[in-house]
Amino acid sequence: MKFTIAFVAAALASVVAATGNVADCQGTANLRPVYAQCDGLQYGGCNKCVPTATCTYVNDYYSQCYPKPQ
Repeated sequence: MKFTIAFVAAALASVVAATGNVADCQGTANLRPVYAQCDGLQYGGCNKCVPTATCTYVNDYYSQCYPKPQ
């Protein structure tokens, strides 16, 4: 039982680490502006862009908010 709980806790911790700090995305004031970093390995900030931009993968360590086509 202890092994199962430890395994689940470790799995959840890795999911949170991989998806960034979700708490930083609460509210529209924390959305990433156009051309800002929005995701990547070891990035801990909000991973959501303002409505006029989309978070676009560049490489494993960097994704950027690019303007949406008009």
